[in-house]
Amino acid sequence: MKMIFVVMISFAMGITALAQNSGNSAGTLESCDRLYSNRGEDLMKAVVCYQSLKFGSDPETTQALFERSFIALSAVINDSPKTQAEIDAIAKGLGLVDEYSKTFSKTADHHYWRSVFVSFDAIQRDRGSMLPRHLFAVLKSIQEDLRQAISIDPKVHLYGPNRVLGIMHTQMPGIVGGDKVLAEKMLLESYQKAPALSINHVAYGKILMVNGKTTEAKAVFTRFLALPDSALDPYPGEPLRNLNPELNRDRKAVKGLLDQLSGE
Repeated sequence: MKMIFVVMISFAMGITALAQNSGNSAGTLESCDRLYSNRGEDLMKAVVCYQSLKFGSDPETTQALFERSFIALSAVINDSPKTQAEIDAIAKGLGLVDEYSKTFSKTADHHYWRSVFVSFDAIQRDRGSMLPRHLFAVLKSIQEDLRQAISIDPKVHLYGPNRVLGIMHTQMPGIVGGDKVLAEKMLLESYQKAPALSINHVAYGKILMVNGKTTEAKAVFTRFLALPDSALDPYPGEPLRNLNPELNRDRKAVKGLLDQLSGE
């Protein structure tokens, strides 16, 4: 069984040194965001840059910089599957989650991002195996983290806990706890409450397909393709945090899904 959740290690001296090597030792948020916007190899540099800014920051700023780091690492993992970059990003993400827990263990963000990187790690370890034994071993803890995040603050990362848990239930067979009715309910909430994120449209349309609601799925996908890019920008005030690569990828995937539905 293959599961892909779409969706998102710091050492003080090492991070500072790498930030200096990247030409961003001045440590401005804009310079870090610019690295993120460049994508490719600059994504890992952006993580280092964000972490170099957090030392001495107030808790709210520190938490925001961690979130940017997690988002950049997730982009590395999603953009570079089956590569060393993916492995490195997962290791760094797990390390940052551990560091994050020292101050923010009771936050929805901590539960959410821990579930994300534990999932990434298990999926990567299971790749090529007949049975996803690593994922099965951590499945309960992942779900518990997501439920905890929802109970504290479901808005984390644009209703990320609903999205990830909904996708999990979409992809899991009933024999291991998959619940397609629950998946549709959770993905509808992320779709309705965070429509600026393209993956929320894709995930909701997919569960409608799985549940045999072809007409509704077509309507969701058609509306999504008709939306201008400006309506699918969750960070409109921060142009360097744009998600155009993810949006373009999702638009291409939805066109394929619509072709599939039209051919049925």
